[in-house]
Amino acid sequence: MSERDRTVAITGANGYVGSILRAAFTASGYRVITLQRSAPAGAASGYVPYSLQDGPAASLPDDVAAVIHCAYDLRARDAAEIERINLGGTEKLIRAVGDVPIVFISSMSAYSGTQQIYGRTKLACEDLVAAHGGTSLRLGLVHGSGDGGMIGALRKVAALPVVPMLRPDSYQYAVDAEDVANCVLSTVEQPPPHHVLGVAAPRRVPFSEIIHTLRASATSTPLRPIPLSSALLYRAFRTAEAAGLRIGFRADSLLGLMHPAPGVPHVDYWAEQGISLRDFAKVAAQ
Repeated sequence: MSERDRTVAITGANGYVGSILRAAFTASGYRVITLQRSAPAGAASGYVPYSLQDGPAASLPDDVAAVIHCAYDLRARDAAEIERINLGGTEKLIRAVGDVPIVFISSMSAYSGTQQIYGRTKLACEDLVAAHGGTSLRLGLVHGSGDGGMIGALRKVAALPVVPMLRPDSYQYAVDAEDVANCVLSTVEQPPPHHVLGVAAPRRVPFSEIIHTLRASATSTPLRPIPLSSALLYRAFRTAEAAGLRIGFRADSLLGLMHPAPGVPHVDYWAEQGISLRDFAKVAAQ
């Protein structure tokens, strides 16, 4: 990649993953163009006005080597609205960027047969990106950088006086934030032969291990778990959402915890590129 090509544009650059990537690309010597609603205060990099609903309000600079699409609107609850905003927003972005390669930040919730609205929407976005010739990266549970995203929500759960525990066989695939950044940097600099890759360590991390680890990193108070029916909790969340209540954790997110992906697609590719995906147990509590 030439010096002229060391510019990337990032949608959702203020979000949990977007912030991680913005910092990583800047540290690696890239110029980062943020695609967001308003100009970032005191930013040295450029920006283009952008929203999922409207797309970019201006053309991207000619030297943009790739667009990293992190933006996703989690505020919507209705399936039709979620699809209209997020899938429609991906369509608008693809039309706007022309031939510029797209790296789509997807999720391990996106797999064939998923029941989760979030996962199904991400899958549909992956199809659009593949048709454009881009790459989708399915991130596992991202940890190791602040309290944002799903890991932030689970930290709050783990800190409760009494902690609800999902069924014993529930698990997640996890990935350290630094490893995420390395994988995305590699994808921009050397596009992989696969349209979809998983970005997560291949071990299934039991939900109980995640909660115990997060609890231990925050307090010395012993964990007081209470077994709770996932299906019952899901129905309670759905009822609350139907009544217009915002309880801080979405029913659809719980569905993703209840029904995780069966495996990490093409995970061996990263080792071939010299990138290590470290296990949750080694880094989560640091």
